[in-house]
Amino acid sequence: MIVIVVVVLRVFLGYILEVGGRNYFLRGTEREVAFKEVGFGFNSDYYLNIVVTMFIKDVYNFLWLLLFIIPGIIKAYAYSMVPYILADNPNIDSNRAIELSVEMTNGQKWDMFVLDLSFLGWYILGSLLFGIGTWFVNPYVDATKAQLYASLRLGAIKHNLCTPEELCYALSNAEESEQNDWYDEY
Repeated sequence: MIVIVVVVLRVFLGYILEVGGRNYFLRGTEREVAFKEVGFGFNSDYYLNIVVTMFIKDVYNFLWLLLFIIPGIIKAYAYSMVPYILADNPNIDSNRAIELSVEMTNGQKWDMFVLDLSFLGWYILGSLLFGIGTWFVNPYVDATKAQLYASLRLGAIKHNLCTPEELCYALSNAEESEQNDWYDEY
């Protein structure tokens, strides 16, 4: 019974708060934000699409984990940008959000894995104080991953994987000129 309650809470509350947290840190890369941005997913226009998309993403990831651990980990990285895509455009089609996440992370998974490894020392240090220190590491990790998504989003727009309108995103003048230079190595 407890497992069912936990799963229901994860699906109907956790998904919304996860996307809301991604929205908070993503908007924080662009401007000053209020904490109320975390709850933007509770808007009745967005709620159902966010829950369905995140549920489908988790089902896909679970099915990949059934094959073996390594394919599941690789697909977890491939699907990791879905919450950020939903933070940008909460009305995007579920399959398109997952497809776009896979395309955005194509060729970047190893770098994303190394980025996650770079936080390992911080988590070990944070756990020395009975886990309290990890509360201070998590915002740093979330802010870093929001910057990662912002970079991947710019690359996806540059390589015509999506349009700025599809992500409800407007390129600034600096990004338009920068867009032609920095992403070429990937």
